[in-house]
Amino acid sequence: MSDWRSYDGIADRYDGVWFARFEAVARHMGELLPPRANDNVLDIGTGTGIVPATLGDMTQASRLAVGCDRSAAMLLRARARVAQLRVLVADATALPFQSESFDLATASFVLSHVRDYLRALAEALRILKPSGLLAVSSWAPPSDPYSSAWNECLAEAISKPEAERAMAEVAPWEGHFSQEGHLESALSQAGFSVVCSDAVKVESAFTVEQFLEDRELS
Repeated sequence: MSDWRSYDGIADRYDGVWFARFEAVARHMGELLPPRANDNVLDIGTGTGIVPATLGDMTQASRLAVGCDRSAAMLLRARARVAQLRVLVADATALPFQSESFDLATASFVLSHVRDYLRALAEALRILKPSGLLAVSSWAPPSDPYSSAWNECLAEAISKPEAERAMAEVAPWEGHFSQEGHLESALSQAGFSVVCSDAVKVESAFTVEQFLEDRELS
């Protein structure tokens, strides 16, 4: 039986639900990064390659662009989307790269899924050059009526403790990093200097059908 937490089974449907939201955040992330050429760039948890594709000019100007993820099916879509992107299956807590190999690393909506997020940040720090940059993102607390209604219905259907247990399996730090200041604190604890922190408003104008598809994939 396949692991229900794996992204392999939803790779072909993932972009239809998530692309627009992740692209908006990646675009803003790129606006905050200084223009640089000939960098070695790593996207941790690249999924279908949304970040490298959105940071197109930066990706094309890089000397080496790499995307890693635990899902091989997602990586196949990333490689098809970004021609110059080199992809490999890898765990964020044990990156298979030499120390000080990259100038820039990105990890968009990744840390909340990693049980040992401090180890993942330590790995990111290790593979970055002393002058390297790390750009990360996380969700703020959901404030739309859809999510509130869904959580209430789910708690009634399978009980609140069971719903919380399932969420902890796939995104154990989602709630933690949604709180203001927690992401910055984790970066500081890992040894990074937080240069810039910003918020991006992501539009979520769902139909009921789209929201249910979103929940099914999540």
